[in-house]
Amino acid sequence: MENDVLGRIAPNSTPVQADMISYQGVVPKVGDYVVVEGDETDLLGMISNVVRGALELARSDLLQANYYDTILEVVGSPSDWLKATIRMIGKLKSKKLAGLPRAPPPTGALVKRAPAELLRQIFAPPPDKEGIKLGNLLTREDVTIHLDPNELISRHLAILAVTGGGKSNSVAVILYEIIRMGGVAILFDVHSEYAGMTLDCPHCEIETIDPILDPNTLSVEELGKLMKITYDNAPKQFIYLKAAFRTAKELLIREKLGEYLDKAELRADRDDLLAGIHALVKLSLMKEKNNEDDPYLLKFSSNDRGSIESLLAKVDFIRTKYDRVLKPAAGEPVDHLNYGKLLIVDLGQLDSDLTDVVVGKTLYTILYRAKAKIIGRGYLDFPTPVLAVLEEAHTLIPSVEYTYTSQAASSIAKEGRKFGVGLCLVSQRPKRLNSDVLSQMVNKIILRVVEPDDQAYIRRATEFLSEEMISYLPSLNVGEAIVVGPMVKIPALVKVRFFKGKRGGESLKAYEMWREGLRKRLSATPDEYYSSIGD
Repeated sequence: MENDVLGRIAPNSTPVQADMISYQGVVPKVGDYVVVEGDETDLLGMISNVVRGALELARSDLLQANYYDTILEVVGSPSDWLKATIRMIGKLKSKKLAGLPRAPPPTGALVKRAPAELLRQIFAPPPDKEGIKLGNLLTREDVTIHLDPNELISRHLAILAVTGGGKSNSVAVILYEIIRMGGVAILFDVHSEYAGMTLDCPHCEIETIDPILDPNTLSVEELGKLMKITYDNAPKQFIYLKAAFRTAKELLIREKLGEYLDKAELRADRDDLLAGIHALVKLSLMKEKNNEDDPYLLKFSSNDRGSIESLLAKVDFIRTKYDRVLKPAAGEPVDHLNYGKLLIVDLGQLDSDLTDVVVGKTLYTILYRAKAKIIGRGYLDFPTPVLAVLEEAHTLIPSVEYTYTSQAASSIAKEGRKFGVGLCLVSQRPKRLNSDVLSQMVNKIILRVVEPDDQAYIRRATEFLSEEMISYLPSLNVGEAIVVGPMVKIPALVKVRFFKGKRGGESLKAYEMWREGLRKRLSATPDEYYSSIGD
């Protein structure tokens, strides 16, 4: 039997799925591709499951292992049989895919291993264009998998796996390929895992920045989120915040804001809108005591004094707590975007509330500028298309609450493809992700996932994923992934190539670090050692 001949189609096949009985000695592999003889044209399929048995050991009453021993002493090696389930991918015409079959393959049809050249042609980038080189087929090391960057940006991407499954390496490979092409990407690094990342290509650039927010560009709703003041949970405080916000804006335009900062004895830039709100709220409380009549100050009844005092405390708190991030006239993170450049926003030292506003605000700014560029209303030099990557996406876009980042991500998921804004969500807990947003990540790279609830959640949110493929997620090794979506022409089991540059996200080597620490301790005097670790 020729090496590429695997078996024949068993009865009861359908246009979608068929069983194949293997020839003796042939062992089909899950994830491999096959060509099936059809009535009019050959069909391309993928092996999604394999079952093995033995004729001599098939009796249901063989309930003890020593019964097996007795039979095997007589027959020697058992007559193994293998049955593979094949999911049909499409018809083959002139070695090209031409839509799904309308009829099942004939019973007894010959099944052959798909030629490597055919698979290379399917997974190759379009002519005269480059693709994102992700890795190789798991069952064919000689077949390289290229992702279509146009489909990745326009249809978005989710990268899902358990901790240590290879997410960070997959992210690094994709970002390297995008930047190498001259693309634009921004990575929101929630746990400072990508500090010191390098890209090994002549024109590639990486810039890591601390998050900044210009309070003068924030909306009253964004300021309210920082203070945990919304119309739903604190209507009076929100109404007074909105009034102070509008007045501070007017004073800023009239160049009178500095006068109120002086009156309130607040040290701040003369054009700091948030400081201006602080001053107006503070002076409004003082006005009641001093009987002053200033049309710019808040007017409130004695019953609302508690709300004003609470608002003042919250404004004062966030100005103190977030003084390193809230910087007037400091610009926006997206000002740093450029072609052939990866921008990493290091969020590691921020709390969840500020992280939510920083990421949500930045995503909205990217979408706003991309829209303005397309319709010709400004920002004509804004670099697009741009890919925004959200690490730890389940903390930013959770299923249990609708965060500001969730709102921004949802907007990009719905509108981004029209304006050149792509979104990539990276998470080890898929079931904690907002299902509406995840379902719009049409492309998915799914590495090892063990938790059954996570597997079920992924299955519900993924159009191209079969139950059989889901069942193999726990058995994937590090760096092995199921890749589905329009960024690849057909679903694939892939070994993601190793990123050769420096990257973060790697597990700590506890033993080595302990041994090195002990060596330092024993080689130094107690005073020297404790002085060094006390800094």
